[in-house]
Amino acid sequence: MQNKLKVNIELYLIFLKKNKLIVSAVTAGFITLLILIHVISHHGTDRRVFYFPVSGSAKTQKEIRYLKSNPVQGEIQYYIDELVLGPSVYRSRPLFSSGTKVNYCFLRNKILYIELSKEAVLQEDESVNIQKAVSLLKKNIKKNFGGIKNIEIFIDGNFIND
Repeated sequence: MQNKLKVNIELYLIFLKKNKLIVSAVTAGFITLLILIHVISHHGTDRRVFYFPVSGSAKTQKEIRYLKSNPVQGEIQYYIDELVLGPSVYRSRPLFSSGTKVNYCFLRNKILYIELSKEAVLQEDESVNIQKAVSLLKKNIKKNFGGIKNIEIFIDGNFIND
């Protein structure tokens, strides 16, 4: 069995030495095909990073998603809508309870104003406490949108202070 394997490996190496150009061309073509598939599959999307708390730990977990470019509601609100929906990665916890909605989100003079629905204060569905949720919400937004200086968050009309 070992002799047969040794012979096969030797034959394979001889083949590679005699056909270096063909093997190189096939390998380059395969790599080019993989790159092309990646580029085409993400065409018209923006790469966004999400940070969610890990269940049973004080750590956060990074999640990468490709979101549509130029969504109807605007890039920032679309990102926040996705963030409020929660993680898609195993063992990550949502920032807010399910049912939380973004009532409004607008940017004025480099200050982002966000109002979340009253469900945001409920600590259901393994969501984190409100202080940590607000802190992670701000961290996520600042990591993905550099031009924002300050973020003002309201929940059901009430200003949330850090």
